[in-house]
Amino acid sequence: MSTQRHTENSPLPETVEGVAVVIPGLPPESAAATAERTLAALEGTCQGHRIIIVGADVGEITDELATRYPGRVMAVRHEDTTDRETAIVAGIRAALEADGTRWVVLANPDGGFHTDDVLDVLRVRHAERADAVIAVRCEPGDLPSRPRPGGHSMADAVRLLLGPRGHDAFRTCTLLDRRLLEHLLPTGVPANPANPANPANSARTARDRVRIVEHPIERPIGPPRERPRRVRPRRPRMRPRWRFAPRDPVLAGVLVVSVLLSVAAFVHHLHLGTVLSYSDAVSHLLISRRVIDSPTAGAAQLGGVWPPLPHVLTLPLIWHDGIFYSGIAGSLVSMASYVIAIRYVYLTAARMVEGGRSRAAGLAAAGLVALNPNMLYLQSTPMTELPLIACTAGAVFHLQEWCRTERYRQLTMASAATLLATLTRYEGWVLAFALTLVVGYVTLRRRRGLVRMEAHLIFFGLVAFSGIAAWIGWSRLIFGDWLYWHSGEYAKPSLWMLPHDVNIGSSVMSTRTYLYAIFHDMGWLSPAVAVAGLIAYGVRRRLRPEAAAPYTLLVFLPFFLSALYLGMRPLLVPEVGEYLYNVRFAMVMVLAVAVFAGYLVSLVPLRRRLRRAAMVGTAATVLAVPGTATLAEPLRWETFRDRAVVADAVNWLRGHYDGGRVLMENHGNEAVVFGSRIPMGRIVYEGSFRLWKRALARPARQRIRWIYARTTPGSPDHLWRAMHNGPVLETHYTLVYRDTFQRIYRRKEV
Repeated sequence: MSTQRHTENSPLPETVEGVAVVIPGLPPESAAATAERTLAALEGTCQGHRIIIVGADVGEITDELATRYPGRVMAVRHEDTTDRETAIVAGIRAALEADGTRWVVLANPDGGFHTDDVLDVLRVRHAERADAVIAVRCEPGDLPSRPRPGGHSMADAVRLLLGPRGHDAFRTCTLLDRRLLEHLLPTGVPANPANPANPANSARTARDRVRIVEHPIERPIGPPRERPRRVRPRRPRMRPRWRFAPRDPVLAGVLVVSVLLSVAAFVHHLHLGTVLSYSDAVSHLLISRRVIDSPTAGAAQLGGVWPPLPHVLTLPLIWHDGIFYSGIAGSLVSMASYVIAIRYVYLTAARMVEGGRSRAAGLAAAGLVALNPNMLYLQSTPMTELPLIACTAGAVFHLQEWCRTERYRQLTMASAATLLATLTRYEGWVLAFALTLVVGYVTLRRRRGLVRMEAHLIFFGLVAFSGIAAWIGWSRLIFGDWLYWHSGEYAKPSLWMLPHDVNIGSSVMSTRTYLYAIFHDMGWLSPAVAVAGLIAYGVRRRLRPEAAAPYTLLVFLPFFLSALYLGMRPLLVPEVGEYLYNVRFAMVMVLAVAVFAGYLVSLVPLRRRLRRAAMVGTAATVLAVPGTATLAEPLRWETFRDRAVVADAVNWLRGHYDGGRVLMENHGNEAVVFGSRIPMGRIVYEGSFRLWKRALARPARQRIRWIYARTTPGSPDHLWRAMHNGPVLETHYTLVYRDTFQRIYRRKEV
């Protein structure tokens, strides 16, 4: 229902279809006076209008009025003066029987009906194109601040207009369309026709829609002496809260501890110099920096390989050299994600218990996440695993709350968190499909009907999948290929696959590899407890609608098994291969392990459950995890490959670079780009679009002063393959540095 202000100057249509004003329950003299005033107000304004007076002794009055106003006054005898509802129904029936009556006005003398109110509701109906208008008195100064548009079914409209609340003391009159009343008073209904709960009425009006407008009239509600005094409640004096009193003190304590752990872990790894051990961590920082500092700066520098959200979140601090080169700009995003993930894990596990909450479950689950050494390391780096874990945890929790309460606010939050997950890593795309299945399943199980299920799926999916659609559209807009994110020059899976990968085409080896990766990331104890908790959860909660959301955390297991089997991404562990590689892919399973292990803890009948659950969670995390595998992996690669072989060239560039543009391929040379500290705006690379191609063909004409080329036997970069056989290097440039893996050229002075 919408609310419309009183507008005296609003126009009235030149001709108004027939209007019947029903005046019930007044004494004869008062009814006659009211009828005369109403007729005078409608004179010359409304064609085909008439007054219908309903009462016990109305014969003499109508005879006199009929003589003075022929055809414009009608009387309806109603002996029971105490039953106002049936009196109104009798008046409505008479109005419907009158020819040419399109609008019926129900006057309420007890509500302070004025004859001018009829013209007011007609004006509002014309301006708002309404099917019904309700005129309600308001105290001066209490008019609504703005309209509230909305719609009702006819059954709701009838219940609102003619139900028990339809004749309160503040309603002066009600204007209704004839079709509403025809539905209300069907022929042959013997029961009370004013009852909107009547099955015949509901069946007719369930699918119809009407527009109702509430029209406030600024008029004192009663005589001055009878008017209640408006007493505004006194606001309590603002007093400082010297005591911290959170709703859930256990959760507050968990968050405080998680913040302290996050800062301590980052400081520790910053001191060790391992914050940027992953080459991908450096790449993420370079992508963000080039958005604001590049020969072709702009949003296009986000590229099309990695989803953009982590790089966008890093932008506010990436401009500062100290924060950029130390890795703090990217690590802050991971640290915040770490705390957010712990909060949602606690809440999800605590509310998995049937019929209430279990702080023991939440505390155990939060401990398994917060104290995991691999989590503590990854949250100290600019990697994208922690933002994905945080978005996933948030999406699953809010979907769990929607499954439990069916509040659209929770479904909105779940779809927003899913959107963020899809823009963080591609695993988020799989999560979006899993959550969508749960939305449809829950709606179907609760017998809401196919229409409601379709509405829920659209409501959720429109936001949840908009990130995927936007990223695919971005690939088409920037790179001219809808699938560039998957099969582009720098996105092909073949670029990352290792020769003779034992996982490809073998489901047994793929399963063994991923399970071993889970062991290296979380140990055996926590996953074993989680499996027991999953079985207990499935037996006790089954697939009930309110218990379906946590199961979506398991979707990453078949996803990565399929990726290994199909050769989409490599993952190696010492038990299957020779070393650790991409072992961090198993870290996303920490959410499922934590919440299902926490659920099992909630089933143990302990007197001091919280304290013991905390001790169990701490012991399971610290003692069962074999080490920090996510740190051991990049340290090995840093020692034996990338940075070790380019360290001399990096040091030479930092000491000899004296300005000018540098032509250098970024792919595979991130350590040189980052370590040399050459300003990003001076480096022309493959992401510089047309400038890169022109510089490869004629570097001197593009004012290229330095050229760096990777000449590693067996894997030279694209720049070296394009230029080493041509005359450009020998004619215009001088070789100033050379070793087994790279060469550096400087332009000859003219």
